[in-house]
Amino acid sequence: MKILNYLLKRPALYLSVGLFIFSLTRPAFVVNDGRALESSNSFLHFIIGGIAILGGGTSEFLVWLANPLYFIALFLLFKNKKGSIFFIIIANLLAISFSRWKEILISESGSTGKIVSFCSGYYLWVASMIVLFFAVIFQFRKDLLSSQAE
Repeated sequence: MKILNYLLKRPALYLSVGLFIFSLTRPAFVVNDGRALESSNSFLHFIIGGIAILGGGTSEFLVWLANPLYFIALFLLFKNKKGSIFFIIIANLLAISFSRWKEILISESGSTGKIVSFCSGYYLWVASMIVLFFAVIFQFRKDLLSSQAE
């Protein structure tokens, strides 16, 4: 049974991480800053998103927190820890909540830009988190069934 678990969990982890990395190469969304339409760089948001709070972007920072929560859940799942479910649920909620946004902070001066559309980078990012969520659910289901069999 341990081999079956390993064979199923491993591809899900690879797929999730692969989608996450691929999402960093794609634009995340298109913003209208009042002058022109600009597509955002996913990798740039990943790298500097953590400091958004310093520029007044509290909401932006909260959504960015989905990234470290994703990595914590990934690590905990790799270690077969049950706490991974809480981290991946919160990460998914934060990531998916971003799709409801209409505006985003575009400069430190506090100016915002209208989000015109979401691009493949955003959808791949969310997909990576959803894949990890299902991997965690599968792991818990398997653990629950094996503990009941004992």
